[in-house]
Amino acid sequence: MRKFSIPHDVFVARGLLISPPWKTGLAISLAARPRKSPVKKILFIQHGETDKPGLLAETLGRSHVAIEIAHPYLGEALPASLDLFHGLAVGGGAQGAYESDKYPYLNQECHLIQEAAHSGKPVLGLCLGAQLMAAALGAPVRRGERREVGFFPVTLDPIAKYDPLLCDLPTDFVATHWHGDVFDLPAAGMRLASSAMTQNQLFRYGCGLYGLQFHLEMTPEIFEEMLVGSDEYLAEAGADTEQLRQEAWRFLPPLRETAEIVFSRWAAML
Repeated sequence: MRKFSIPHDVFVARGLLISPPWKTGLAISLAARPRKSPVKKILFIQHGETDKPGLLAETLGRSHVAIEIAHPYLGEALPASLDLFHGLAVGGGAQGAYESDKYPYLNQECHLIQEAAHSGKPVLGLCLGAQLMAAALGAPVRRGERREVGFFPVTLDPIAKYDPLLCDLPTDFVATHWHGDVFDLPAAGMRLASSAMTQNQLFRYGCGLYGLQFHLEMTPEIFEEMLVGSDEYLAEAGADTEQLRQEAWRFLPPLRETAEIVFSRWAAML
């Protein structure tokens, strides 16, 4: 068999004979190639047509976090686990956290919250989502003495200034409220905010589980959708539809900055 040798100025790459970079002037550096960071993804559970992620989705998008939205109220099956997700967000809704007999999917939502708590994955609960978090973590949820609907101040507890999500925020800010149920704090849960009508407006459990009774994700457009067909509900709460419409455009634009800060900090925990 005839033997042959490859000249020193040629080398083999993937079966091809090519000139080395020092002969062609082409610089090749594997270390210099840009590496794409893995995209993080959360599961958002939506409970009704108007219960959208709003500012949460906008902020996550800017933080390069993907969001997959599940609609169990439409009959969509929820994931069996959070294995494919870095975190969980549970939105608001007209359901009661104690109505699992009427809405069986609420049981699966509680299981996902418990899984996240055990695995250390961040959870964000908004209104009904916060109530489901409390229930999943062992605290009772019940009807409040009256409905809290409208734009009312939320006051941060003094301990909140040490919280990674809430530090440096205003002590008081006006938020959107639309609920009739309330919850007790789970054992080992820490209250971080309250309002004149609702004692537990915001709590933290562990390092990354946050339940917000108010709607920090709200936008004027989504609020307008919620007003449609809600006259009877609002009347029972002593609220005026037109006044709420005007207040939405007054209070929600300034609240956007607070929402973006909180949501971006939560995204950083993923």
